[in-house]
Amino acid sequence: MATSESTSATELTRLPAVKPGGQGIAVSVTPDTERQLVASASRGDHHAFTRLLEIYDRRVMGVIMRFTGNRCDREDLYQDVFTACYQALPRFDGRCAFYTWLHRIALNQCLKFVRDHKRYEPQQEVAVDGPDRDCEAQLLAVINAQKKLSGPQRIAFHLFYVEQWHVEEIAELLDCNINTVKTHLHRAREKVRADEGVSKWNIAI
Repeated sequence: MATSESTSATELTRLPAVKPGGQGIAVSVTPDTERQLVASASRGDHHAFTRLLEIYDRRVMGVIMRFTGNRCDREDLYQDVFTACYQALPRFDGRCAFYTWLHRIALNQCLKFVRDHKRYEPQQEVAVDGPDRDCEAQLLAVINAQKKLSGPQRIAFHLFYVEQWHVEEIAELLDCNINTVKTHLHRAREKVRADEGVSKWNIAI
């Protein structure tokens, strides 16, 4: 019998822990093995569910790191994603790949985090190689200007310019049409260009 959607918090805490953050090498699995693991996990097999965590650990943390660079927030989000996945497993119908379904859960949890906490702080690397301090200062100016953008504009700007997502992917994430994403990007660019810290550098964005 499938695990009830009302799985208790006590049951969830008994799940064997997998350390988040993509430790070690990436894990691969055949489609048949994945289907067997999902079916077993849906029936309450904790070992099968832990195996799924091990397989997709690195990829889920990759999604989370696009939204926060804070270690504590990342670990909390990681637990939220897999708790939501565990509770929703009985409803997984196999019409899409398991990771496609898990990816959507991860994105939804990250967006909920942004809405609830009113912050969006993706992990950033701002240092540059070599002595070019002007380049580093320009990058910092853009990052600081980005932090002043509203939620959807900030997310769209970061994903498009930093993560190099396609407009279509951003539209799927934000659950809006492509034209809306283009509008978010246009307004974000205008605001970033007009920012005092950016405008003095005459940066082409």
